Amino acid sequence: MKLIETIQIRDGKPINIDFHSARFNRSRAELFGASAALDLSKFIQIPKDCLTGIYRCRLIYERDIEQISFSPYQFRSIKTLKIVQLSDISYDYKWENRKLFNDLLLQNSDVDEIIIAKNGLITDCTFANLAFWNGENWFTPNTPLLKGTKRAELLQNRKITEVKIDVLDVETYQKVCLINAFRDLDFLAAIEVETIKIDTL
Repeated sequence: MKLIETIQIRDGKPINIDFHSARFNRSRAELFGASAALDLSKFIQIPKDCLTGIYRCRLIYERDIEQISFSPYQFRSIKTLKIVQLSDISYDYKWENRKLFNDLLLQNSDVDEIIIAKNGLITDCTFANLAFWNGENWFTPNTPLLKGTKRAELLQNRKITEVKIDVLDVETYQKVCLINAFRDLDFLAAIEVETIKIDTL
């Protein structure tokens, strides 16, 4: 199965490229035994028509890089969330095949996006990690399905703190923010926790 890195290109510059390189090399080493680390910045040649604005760099790979493509970034507005409780979901690596998440969204089309709880513990939504605001600080679940690059950067810079968050803990927070390579911590864009639906088992 192929893996993917999706990198933000902002005004011709790759954002958080060191964090993407680290995950890329870790996945190659663990899945394919690749011992030689690669610097992704040396492989990404940004086209002239992608030098202004925000673009998605989509990098497909297994042991080696197989394809690099660019497309304009389209912001996805998320207003409604629902917690969906599962027990057998796993996504330790950023696989290109996202059928699992697409199916979950189709099954829960009454909301814009879902928050996945695994065995009662909050993990991620289908395309981003989560940060919860308690009125003073931001916290992220210590049980993510996938450790995202933006999450890693925010943890390193001590802007968020890892904690255990179960389904019942969610109501103790005020807001939740979706974070990924294109979404930073944004208090104004954060969603009120009291509006989150909970799927009944």
